[in-house]
Amino acid sequence: MNLKTTLSLILFSCLSTFAHAQKKHSVHIVENDAYQTPLYGATLYLKELEKGGVSNISGHISTKDIPDGSYHCRVSFLGYVTLEQEIAFPLGEDLTLVMTPDTQELQDVIVEESAITSVQMQQAKLSTINISEMNLINVPRMLGEPDLIRMIQNLPGVKTETDFTGGFFVRGGRNDQNLILLDGVPVYNPWHLFGLFSAFNTEAIDRVELTKGIFPAQYGSRLSSVLDIELQKGDTRNGAGYLTISPISASFSYGKPINQKTSVLVSGRRTYLDPIFWISDPILSTPTDQYKNRYNFFDFNLKVVHKFTPETRIETGVFYGNDQLVANNYYTPDDDPYSQSQLPDGATTSSDNNIKYGWRNVTGSVKLVKENEHIKSTSHFFTSWYLADNQYYYNDENFIYRTESNQIVTRELFDQHFTQDFTDYGTQQDLTFFLSDQLSISTGAQWLYHSFTESKINKEQQYGFNGNQSDYKDGNPTIELILNNISGDTAVTNSHEISTYLSATYAIGKLSIYPGLRYQYFSDGHYSHLLPRLNINYQLTQSLMFSAGYGHFSQYLQSLSLDFMRIPADRWFWSNDNRPPALGKTFTVGVGYQIPKVGLFSIEGYYKTQTGLLNFSIEQQSKALDTNGLIPEFTRETISGTGEAYGVEFMLNKTKGDITGWLGYTLSWAYNTFEEINHGNPFPSRVDKRHDIQAFVNWDFAKNWSLGALFNYKTGQPLTFSTQNYLNNPDPLGIGDQAGDIQVTTSYNNFRLPAYHRLDLNLTWKNRRFFKHRTEVSLNIINAYNQFNVLTIMPSTSLEALPNGKFRAFPKNKYISQMPIMPVISLRIGLGKDQKWKD
Repeated sequence: MNLKTTLSLILFSCLSTFAHAQKKHSVHIVENDAYQTPLYGATLYLKELEKGGVSNISGHISTKDIPDGSYHCRVSFLGYVTLEQEIAFPLGEDLTLVMTPDTQELQDVIVEESAITSVQMQQAKLSTINISEMNLINVPRMLGEPDLIRMIQNLPGVKTETDFTGGFFVRGGRNDQNLILLDGVPVYNPWHLFGLFSAFNTEAIDRVELTKGIFPAQYGSRLSSVLDIELQKGDTRNGAGYLTISPISASFSYGKPINQKTSVLVSGRRTYLDPIFWISDPILSTPTDQYKNRYNFFDFNLKVVHKFTPETRIETGVFYGNDQLVANNYYTPDDDPYSQSQLPDGATTSSDNNIKYGWRNVTGSVKLVKENEHIKSTSHFFTSWYLADNQYYYNDENFIYRTESNQIVTRELFDQHFTQDFTDYGTQQDLTFFLSDQLSISTGAQWLYHSFTESKINKEQQYGFNGNQSDYKDGNPTIELILNNISGDTAVTNSHEISTYLSATYAIGKLSIYPGLRYQYFSDGHYSHLLPRLNINYQLTQSLMFSAGYGHFSQYLQSLSLDFMRIPADRWFWSNDNRPPALGKTFTVGVGYQIPKVGLFSIEGYYKTQTGLLNFSIEQQSKALDTNGLIPEFTRETISGTGEAYGVEFMLNKTKGDITGWLGYTLSWAYNTFEEINHGNPFPSRVDKRHDIQAFVNWDFAKNWSLGALFNYKTGQPLTFSTQNYLNNPDPLGIGDQAGDIQVTTSYNNFRLPAYHRLDLNLTWKNRRFFKHRTEVSLNIINAYNQFNVLTIMPSTSLEALPNGKFRAFPKNKYISQMPIMPVISLRIGLGKDQKWKD
């Protein structure tokens, strides 16, 4: 061995020794399961040094900054049993600490109080329902899809019109009076399948709260409620999500950290009804009628969260929802109604009917959040876009011979196009100062720019051949444009909405006071409103609470629809110089009692008044439909009225034990008054349903089995119905012809449909294996006892000739039913390592 080789060996040995001496082994935190799943975010605390560290995405905690020595260590992670033991540093090798999930049940009251974190839950406790804490997955599903809005429709104080109505009506208010926020961004008309379920993917939702009473001053521009939806942050340590497969669609959600500071959530859902139409169209089609129907919907969510520091994070999100329906019927009769010798050479007889309904939602959001023990700051920039695009197209090429004018009409074209396009651009700043344990102050401001364009265009054309009848046999007559009508209008509205607020939280012993003041300004019409609000909670005992509230609210956007239409052609109206905004005042009072080992029982009464409500008069509604009645022709003129609603709600929410669920009952009244309608007298609103009972029970009757039952009973919906009939034409040949039968209506909403009741069931088989992923199989039976619930009545009158020459009229009304019995099977598959099957 020469000198060079010896020096190289000595140097290598020294470097190896030095490297070994410098290496610091890490602490590895894992879960006590078959996969030794790393725990991301576990905390290691060294008592003697009063410092520690947090595990990274792989569950490791670095020990390079820990001085040598023996320390008392405490390892904690939410939902797991805390570990405490002595550990000597430096470590001779990587140390693995195994944590076990904590199954110990905590005290009821402590859990409930610690769960109250949002401003809504703090201020309007009895009026706010934390829906994300309820068993949403086991609620029976309309078409196999777990749906947030369908669950909300079955809560006390919330009503819906029919099985096919996507909206919800809170305490006598209208559907447009609910502020729906997705990660703080307002969303308009968020429904799929014409309202059968919402456009929100339930699997991607983290927190949902519905405030029915005096919502905090932070929220505005609505009169009745705030539905605050927050998507998951995707920070599940090893990635988790679900794939849900139902008969009409498939939904997907998955969240995962990208690194120690960034996480992403992505979700999507799409219907696969297309093959059903491909199969049904040929079956429905005949040699004379050819059908081509298409419908699809799609929604998508993306949310990215990045933490700059433990106190600062940025959240960005995108939501996209799209529905498109095309219904086409092409008619070609086998035999022409007139002799082919009378028609020009090459002429055909056909008609083409085409209906298109489409609506789309897109939102984008960037939110910067900074918070510590003294202050929380949220800066929010967002946009929301909604488009409704509806068209009815009719092209008739059926020849009609007219002897009076020697004319044959060869083509008739009718086209109606109705669109609504509006975009919101907004920025909002919120600040909360935590001055002490008893006092905090919140303030903020919001600016919104509304851009709204509405267009309605009617086109009507007729082409024909003119000349003598002999011309059609011997030559080519001249084609002429007989009729060419184009009508319509376009409305463009651009407005600014500026608001600011100040509110406080002040606790004096058992009494908590939440005063608030909101100022709003709307540029179109220069409306400004000062809106005071106040909530008071008094904790009489550890289990008994009293609550009361009073508030003023304003709303500058309203939507109207015909009573017999529920399509995205509802017309939206912004306030302006001639159309004042809607204003409301609400008072609530209630008592809540926390029943040990059961849950919360609450009683809450409310009284609310509203002014500036828009409506169409009966005369305007009668003129609102064209000859086909598929797209409304609303006049710009609206009438203004008032509303009054009051009632009392009872709710028992059981959250403990193998049997969970809720039982609710609402006794309520809701009236509207318009000077031009019903002779200026109050009449029941469409959602005036005196009695409303909701009950949901989920029973975990076996290890891997659960049964959910949802029952609903409500008083029948008000309906305007004729009380008398008389003949417009006394000709006896008109007997039974509705064209000569005039209906007499003496009052508005003077009739009620029969009472509605329905039982839905959900049987879930849990913890199944599907390619080593946890899977749940769900059987849903909608309307289990097949109750015939009336959707509406098609009025008709028959006349019978009497021997004395007089006539006797008797009704022959036709009842149209709602949802029949419908069994549906769906599959829910867990995704990601956190969802793997555990033995």
